[in-house]
This record gives sequence, structure tokens and C-alpha cells, in this order.
Amino acid sequence: MPNTLLMPQKRSRSAIHTSENFVEERIEGAGDTFLVSFLDGYLFYSPRANVSMILNEFGASTVRKYFRKEALLPNEQSLVDHLASQGVFQITEGRQETFPNPSTRWAPTSATFSNTQKCTLRCKYCYAEGGRLEDLDIPWTVAKAAIDLIVKNATVQQVNPSISFLGEGEATASWSVFQKIIEYFKEQCSLHSLTPTVSLSTNGVFSPTRLDYIAENCTHLTFSLDGVRDVHNENRVLPNGGGSFDRIIATMKGLEERGKTYDIRSTVTAAGSSTLAEFVLFVGENLQCKSIHFEPVFDVTGVTNLQGQIDRIDAQTFVDHFREARRVAAGFGIELYYSGAATKHRETFCGASNASTFLVTSRGIVTSCNEVLQPSDPRAKLFQYGEWNQEAGEFIVDQEAIDRLGRLNVHEMPKCQGCIAKYNCAGDCYAKSASVSSSGDPAAAGYTERCHITRELLKDNLLIGLISKLAAVGKPDQAPHSC
Repeated sequence: MPNTLLMPQKRSRSAIHTSENFVEERIEGAGDTFLVSFLDGYLFYSPRANVSMILNEFGASTVRKYFRKEALLPNEQSLVDHLASQGVFQITEGRQETFPNPSTRWAPTSATFSNTQKCTLRCKYCYAEGGRLEDLDIPWTVAKAAIDLIVKNATVQQVNPSISFLGEGEATASWSVFQKIIEYFKEQCSLHSLTPTVSLSTNGVFSPTRLDYIAENCTHLTFSLDGVRDVHNENRVLPNGGGSFDRIIATMKGLEERGKTYDIRSTVTAAGSSTLAEFVLFVGENLQCKSIHFEPVFDVTGVTNLQGQIDRIDAQTFVDHFREARRVAAGFGIELYYSGAATKHRETFCGASNASTFLVTSRGIVTSCNEVLQPSDPRAKLFQYGEWNQEAGEFIVDQEAIDRLGRLNVHEMPKCQGCIAKYNCAGDCYAKSASVSSSGDPAAAGYTERCHITRELLKDNLLIGLISKLAAVGKPDQAPHSC
């Protein structure tokens, strides 16, 4: 990736962008290329060309003139020539926008199973209302058909299939169904000379007698652990109201003893936001985990039957403590992640678009969103695109619904068009956007706290990338400076 660092000079922080609307200065004549006030200079970022650099006032002025095709002074031309030699302008100019086409052929090679509504916890902010519904298990005919479908497609496409467990409850709470799905999937992969991948997202509250099986059969593991003991136990509670922290830690350590690695996914509440660094320190000193995914809690009371108040998280507070936690994490080699600030170019946020996610619920509903699982969900019409048909003995999908999902991309989000994070966050979580929109249309949603978080952490990630690039080269003194 071409990265160029020009050392910034002191300058006044002029209002280049209207922060309340999250619209940056897009350089005239350069398409989706941005100049953002950053540190004491500017961040130049061309996401589609994968180019970023820090500019001072002279550099920013020169780049503007270059893209406007204005006459350049000799020292300006010298800078432009140097940047051009590094490929900074090669891809940015003349790059045309491309718009994803809706799916015309649905042939998934991976399946996500919401295999049960049973749950060993009663989390206060659970989007799936785990343990509070009908305790349904997915019918075997439905689960088997899903496996047969993805294995068949994987054989045709010559790729390896995968299954995941994530949904309405705790997958291991219906142990026999959980095992049966895994055993049949692995058997079918063996018959077709395919390599299986099994991912489990779990709350970690299950019998220690199950550790050996999980360690042997699950390729990837993600645990829900929402902070230090008091913070976690406030919301992720057992059916009797007790805390679950110690049981989860014991499960993690049991898997570590069996040589298994895992990730942590942490829902950050308003109360927990100030303890992120403390939590990372605990993980670094007590566990072997090297990846923690932090996401701010989202108010699900509008789309579930949950009644408890979910306090709104302050965006800047989250950013400040994420930055503090990242400094602690660096000392332990732990990577911190937030979904909206990935530096990889993308035009869709997740597998909800184009019905890329094939998630089958305990009722046999097919949905593209991990969070839209019930037919009563007001977002069901958008994200649920099929269901199991017992009479036909197959999954019936709605192509019009798939086409609608195919239009879920950043180009369809008006609020995103002038934003520096346009091709990184790609419009953010479409289910959350649909929830906050009065019409239920993600494209009609306004800005949220997540927009501020995304932009700030993206700028941090870009700067870290620049520093890492220079460190890898080993010759930071050769980075071009302004004249």
C-alpha cells in the first residue's frame, strides 16, 4: 500500500469540515479522496486507491492544486513528482465508482445455525432474547438440508464449506443437536474430500465435561466476555440472577489447557466504557487471548420484548478509553478491533448484503442478519429472505428479497457520501440503521454515536498503518518532507 508521511507543521484548526454532518473536504477532481484536519496538519486518504499520508499546509495546498489541474510552482511540482513516483496519484485519478449488482444466483457454501432458543444466561441487552422465547430446537430435517445444500454448492464451486453457531440462544445448551450438526457436517465433508470449518460463538457457560469435544471439533471459538468482573456480571447473568464471569474464565482456561486459541467479543456498556484498559490488562495478565472485539451496546428495546433500560453510550468516551486500552493491549500483543474502523476497503458492511449470510433459525427461517431472527421483528421484511418448506423438502428463497439485500451498500446511504469512512464502515450495521430509522430503511437513517466512533478510530488505524509502514522500511528519514 503506498503510504507517505509528510511531517505536519503547526497550523490553526480551521473548520474544513462540518463535524455535525460528518462531511469532509473531498478534493475537487479527485473523487472519493479526502483531506481531513488531523493532528496539526491534514490526513490525505484515498480509500479506493488504498493510499494515505499526513500532509502539512503546503502539502495539502499542493495536492488540491494538482487535482484541480492548476499551474504548480517549482517546489510544488517537485513534491507532486515525488508523490507520483510512489504511485499516490496513479489509481486515484480517473477511478470510476462501481455499483454492486443484486444477486442473480444464490448458492451459499457456508451456513450459520441458530440451533436453539435455549440459553444458559439471561443477558439484559440480548438482541435474541436468549432463554426467554419458546426453547425451540432446530428440526433435524432443516439442519440436515442446510448442510446438504452448502456441501453440494461447495463441491460444485470447489471450495471448502463452513458452519457457524450463533443465534437465538447458547448453541451448546442443546447439546445433542449441536453435536449432531457437527458430526453430520464433518461426515459429509469427508465423503466429498472437503475440509470442514466449524465456528462457535458462545457465552462460555457450559459443563466442563464438554471441553474436550469442543476443543477437538471447533475450529474457531469466540467468547462473549463484557469486561471486568463487576461490569460483566451486571448484565450477563445466570437464570438465577447470579454473575457468570468466573464460570466463563474457567471455561477459557480449560480450553487453553487443551491448546485451543480463541477470541473475545465484548459488548461495551456505558458503565463499562471507562474500564476498557483495566479489562485488557486483566486479559493480558490472566488469559492467552490475543484478540478482543469491542462493540458499543445497542438499544434493542425497540425491536424486542425486553423492557430494561439500556443507557446510551457516549461516543467520545468510548473512543478515549479504546485508545487507552489499545496502549495497554500493545504491551501484551493483543489486537483490539471495532467493526466500523477496519482499514480494508469494502462497499458492504457485512454478509447481510446480497444474502451472503445463510443463517437458519430454530423455526427454519432463512435470514441474512444475525440479529434479525424472529418473524415478529419489524426488520424481518428486509433481512429474512427465505424459509424451509416441509412439503417441498427444500429451502424456498425469495429472489426479490435477495435483490433488495443486494442494494444494501454504501452507495445507497445518503449520510455516507461525504464521509472519510465511506469505504471502511460501508454504511455501518444495516440492522442497527434500520432500527433507528423511522421508516425501517437503513438508507434513511441519520448519524449515530457509532459514526463518530468509526471516524475517530479509522483515523487512528490509518496513522498506525503509516507508522508501521515506516518502521518496516526502517528509514523514516527518507519519507518526503514539504519544501
